Amino acid sequence: MDDVSPLDQQTLAVYRAILFHKEHDPDRLAGILGIAPGDAKSALARLSDLSLLAPSRDSPGAMRAVNPTLGLKVLLQREQDELAWRQQRIEQNRAALAALAAEYTASGRSGPDGIEELDDVDDIRCRLEALAEGCRHEALAFHPVGRLTQESIDAARPLNERALARGVRFRSIYLDSITNDRVTREHAQWMAEHHSEIRTSPTLPMRLLIVDTTTAVVAGLPGQKGPSALLFHSPPVVHAMRALFEAYWEHATPFHQGTSCKDESEALTPQERKLLQLLATGLTDEAVARTLGIGVRTERRIMAELMERLGASSRFEAGVQAARRQWV
Repeated sequence: MDDVSPLDQQTLAVYRAILFHKEHDPDRLAGILGIAPGDAKSALARLSDLSLLAPSRDSPGAMRAVNPTLGLKVLLQREQDELAWRQQRIEQNRAALAALAAEYTASGRSGPDGIEELDDVDDIRCRLEALAEGCRHEALAFHPVGRLTQESIDAARPLNERALARGVRFRSIYLDSITNDRVTREHAQWMAEHHSEIRTSPTLPMRLLIVDTTTAVVAGLPGQKGPSALLFHSPPVVHAMRALFEAYWEHATPFHQGTSCKDESEALTPQERKLLQLLATGLTDEAVARTLGIGVRTERRIMAELMERLGASSRFEAGVQAARRQWV
């Protein structure tokens, strides 16, 4: 069905001239209205399409204007028919997409224990988009990376905006090191300004997303190779993941824009404390930096600053001094 053409001012003027002057010749109508003959012909064709012109009985082959009251009823009926047709098309599309979504979900590699495994980046993104659109109450997330790409932020922004408009509550934990990355820091600030709760932690165990306490998406587990994710639908597993999130949330630091991740007047930041703890276990600088989501140079700079604050000339001495101050 074609869209109903709008009744613009010029078309309305031609209709008025036909109605009051009993004139239907395009050239004379153009003279009366001071418009081009071609415009008058176009207006006549539009009026005919809108059923506002009917064949004249007095002048065979000519057209007459339909009574405005009848014309209004005709236009309203066409609008209603158009609306009904559009509604039917929407319902057909909705039914087709719902069937396709059910078929797509059923085709996933879900095991008998409700675990779905995805190992393709596009499949993971598609699944995450569906979960985001279906979220109605709460989304909890671990972000165990020191920086997010602008591309990933831009892709997620419309999904986040629609979820926030639905009243979804966001609670997210990032690494402390996001304060060193402008793009990630500004994204966290944007989320906070839109009534999301943001906290940071020195380390996070995995990438985690929990949607409405019905689905948990986990990535970055030991043994996982390449881009892969596990989706858990079993209530006991999802509730266990939520308990893990709440444990980290309780000890995480509220995110505040403009605050430094280190204050010389304070004993230690959570990131510095975790760095000392990791080094005390014998991890290399590379392993510590990877765990904290920072670069090796940044990790060494933080350690050098700690040694200076402790008045230590070696890492061993720094460890002794930190222990004496009960920093580790």
